[in-house]
Amino acid sequence: MKSLSSLALAALVVLTTSAHAQSDTAHHRAVYNAINEAEAGMQKVTASHKDEPTEFALTGYLQNGEVKKIVALCGDDGSGPVEYYLEGEQPLFVYSTWFKMTESGKRGAKVEERLYFKDGEIVKWLTTEKPAPVFHGEDYQSMTESLTSNCKAFVAALKKGKGKAAAAKVAEGTFTGIEEGDYFHWNMTSKSGEELSFFLLKTDDAIDKVVENPKAYIGKKCRVTWKKSTENIPEAGGKMEIDSVVSVEWIGGKK
Repeated sequence: MKSLSSLALAALVVLTTSAHAQSDTAHHRAVYNAINEAEAGMQKVTASHKDEPTEFALTGYLQNGEVKKIVALCGDDGSGPVEYYLEGEQPLFVYSTWFKMTESGKRGAKVEERLYFKDGEIVKWLTTEKPAPVFHGEDYQSMTESLTSNCKAFVAALKKGKGKAAAAKVAEGTFTGIEEGDYFHWNMTSKSGEELSFFLLKTDDAIDKVVENPKAYIGKKCRVTWKKSTENIPEAGGKMEIDSVVSVEWIGGKK
């Protein structure tokens, strides 16, 4: 049996390491995607939390009374928002940005950090800081305690905060097709003759059937429940206000 060449062995090690890196955060990425996809339909709550001398402005997203995502902004240190993605109201993934300060005291390079939790502890800490710091056990422990403590306080504040479920609206009319681009759009003509188009950010079995064969449904009467929300649309350059479908019913029976 021939042995692997040094180049082939190195390539195998890189591929194995890359596959492991993907697999050990697969659950985190799945939860992150699920929360962001469902965010438009969640209850949005705002609150504040003061931990002298620092005050945090909080925005929370709740699903069935459970806090799923927290965006915390502390305006006194020049850092960006910290996003907490929760599982069982415990931190699972935390994304934050901050700025290095120059010797003259001015804002320097932007740094992004991604922290992955498992069983209540940080298991992976990624940063874009240059030169790259070396994190030790005490750093992981200190950051775990800080983020976990903040998360607990933030959840408590948001449970008492002010907010309401995103208001849904209804449009009735005639289905005219599915527009395909960076995102699918549900197109229809309202009863008054207005051309309407809604983003399809979250689908169900009924909508999937239409997307697979839209021609079979053109001309049918439909009732679309939709809502207006602000979403991150990278293809459009970032955050933008959109109209997206919550659910669809066929008037006079489903096909």
